Amino acid sequence: MKRFFLILLSFCVALVMYGTAAAEEGANATLYDSDCVKCHRSEVKDVEGNGASHTDVGCTECHQEHPPVGKNCIPQCSMCHAPEDNNHFKVQGCLSCHNPHHPVKIDFTKAEPEAKPACIACHVEQDAEMKLHPSAHSEQDCNNCHYAHGLGKGQYNTCVDCHEGHSEEMKLADCLKCHRPHAPADVAYGDDVTLSLCGACHDSEAGMLAASKTAHHDLACYECHPEHHKNIMQCTECHDQPHGEYIHKKFPKCLDCHRDPHDLAK
Repeated sequence: MKRFFLILLSFCVALVMYGTAAAEEGANATLYDSDCVKCHRSEVKDVEGNGASHTDVGCTECHQEHPPVGKNCIPQCSMCHAPEDNNHFKVQGCLSCHNPHHPVKIDFTKAEPEAKPACIACHVEQDAEMKLHPSAHSEQDCNNCHYAHGLGKGQYNTCVDCHEGHSEEMKLADCLKCHRPHAPADVAYGDDVTLSLCGACHDSEAGMLAASKTAHHDLACYECHPEHHKNIMQCTECHDQPHGEYIHKKFPKCLDCHRDPHDLAK
């Protein structure tokens, strides 16, 4: 009887060992991409529709093992995106912005702890601009203005979403004629800035110029205040010395007589 139980016990141990070996062999059997879709249909569909360059990468090239035997099912991004190849790849927390199955559909609102380190790793010109022209904007995290990657409609705040315009009629296109979002305090403009835009803040000067009967009435603001806000041309740049040497020696400052260039009749 004792011998019978020993034989039975040995048989059970052998059966368990065989079952474990068979399970391990099954788990370690070669997997093909065509196997993945049997269980992971939504993920495969996501990659096929939104995978960008990941579309050309097979499932098993990233997921080289499978539970329960395989312990390294989820690969590190650095396996393909080596930090030494690009500064952006040095940023930690890839998955807070990128889903590997749709890597270029980026949601900045989930970036942890902030989006800016990742953004400036690629957008070096904007980073340099903010550092050169510090403002309240340069102190913000990028995702305060940019909700998603790119410049599509609805992916970023417009100026008037946060700021009141200089006038009720102002639109985003008007704001951008003078203000660059990454350096808003450095006010620079071209020859498309109209009197009405300047007059929204400088209403007194605009009113005098509009009512003036002198030649200055026909000038645009940027002709006397070129390129940058508060830039003022000297009268002699246009008029040289029109009154003769004696008058200019006695009154070296034009504004001693011509009190206001916006209304020379004063």
